Amino acid sequence: MRCSNRAVAALGIVVSAAMLSACSGDEEASRDRSDAPKGWSVCNDLFGSSRIDALQDELGSGTLTVLNELTPLDELMSNRASIAKSWEPGSEVHYSNTSQPCDLGIDGTGKRFNSYVSWSVDSARDISSGDDSGGDWHSLGNVKREDGGLHLTAVIPCKVKGSQEAQESELPLEVETEVKNVPDFDTKLLSEMTAKLAGKLADGLPCANNPAIPSKV
Repeated sequence: MRCSNRAVAALGIVVSAAMLSACSGDEEASRDRSDAPKGWSVCNDLFGSSRIDALQDELGSGTLTVLNELTPLDELMSNRASIAKSWEPGSEVHYSNTSQPCDLGIDGTGKRFNSYVSWSVDSARDISSGDDSGGDWHSLGNVKREDGGLHLTAVIPCKVKGSQEAQESELPLEVETEVKNVPDFDTKLLSEMTAKLAGKLADGLPCANNPAIPSKV
């Protein structure tokens, strides 16, 4: 889900955890939530308030709470861009360096929604060699149901200005979403949220190669 058309093919999809995002001005007003208002602002901006509302409906009754420490969006973008710029071929600077921009849960239950943003440990070549390669988005696995949860991962080529020439192909951007303990969660919603988060990151970093990101993965 993007605010503008993109022209470069994206690389891949896998399986894991995430949040929600929106282009400013194109989402309805969020429900009144008093808990962690700055956190809600970040979540609404990343996924769109209407998707956060839909997420709350899927998780069921109870108080939806922001679980992660607040990272302002400009800081999230600058941190991701800084890692890409400091990377060199053969470097492992991006390993174990993941941001969780918006994690939500229902008080008193194990129902959780998590999101993760990182630079992938897999190169574009590794992703494209998957069994389902061949489209703009290469599926390396459908939404995967595991014990207690769902996982979805999107991997896209993202060239950060000022980074090494090989960064786009060797260090693609990875976005993951995860839902725990909601067996009948709407997989279409999870797919839309994952794509929305990917689009928000691609615009905010920004990805100079303008990767094409669909409305759902």
